[in-house]
Amino acid sequence: MKKNTVLYLLLIVLIIMNGFFLFNYIGRPVQNGPKASGDFIASELKFNDQQLAQFKSLEVKHHDVMRAVGDDIKSLKDELFSNITANAVNQKDIDNLIANIADKTIIKENELFKRLRGIYKLCDDKQKEQFKSIIKKARRFDNQGPEHPRRPK
Repeated sequence: MKKNTVLYLLLIVLIIMNGFFLFNYIGRPVQNGPKASGDFIASELKFNDQQLAQFKSLEVKHHDVMRAVGDDIKSLKDELFSNITANAVNQKDIDNLIANIADKTIIKENELFKRLRGIYKLCDDKQKEQFKSIIKKARRFDNQGPEHPRRPK
């Protein structure tokens, strides 16, 4: 019986540790989505109340458009990938689906530009310089490379 007690205690400790790790690494929601990036920009630029109200209005409009376009892209991709297992595939239909996905992606990129341009317009001169710096750093991070690409020798 004493040998089993040690095993039972060890089992309980392992179950508690597993529960702790599962909660910390899986159960906790991550808040690094679009809202977090918007909050970051607003706090870094130290918007006043009027700027903040306009910023929030821009963000709501932006997220509505992006959600709608994202949903459209998802449904087009679902339709495209459903053709993978089809018995017969019409290449013209596939090309049309891919062109539509590309068109929606262009809309997304344009909307992102409009969002950033709208934020820039809200800024005063000091904030505009800081905004330029934030965008420059974000683009460098996005490309995962140095500020200036290597030139061939």
